[in-house]
Amino acid sequence: MAVAVILHLLTFVSVMAPIFFEYFSFYSTELGNSLAQVTWIHAVPGAIALILAIFLVAIWAVNSSNVAGCYKRKRIMDVTLLLWLISLVFGIATYVLTYL
Repeated sequence: MAVAVILHLLTFVSVMAPIFFEYFSFYSTELGNSLAQVTWIHAVPGAIALILAIFLVAIWAVNSSNVAGCYKRKRIMDVTLLLWLISLVFGIATYVLTYL
């Protein structure tokens, strides 16, 4: 999980964030455009999922021997997975609308 979160963070910092902020004026002013809508639906859940994943990995790293603690955070893990899947689907849609 830690490796996946680190790779996701690196991808976000090196690719996704620079492109998003480069075209931010388009995404914020052209809300009627399907590409802008799909991008926002990709970006917001993806950012929340990334923050939750960093939180979960950090909590695990601090107390990795406490397996029972994982069960307490299962709901957060479920929400993170759902947000990540939504972001994944709309990320693919963003790619299709942009490049195909």
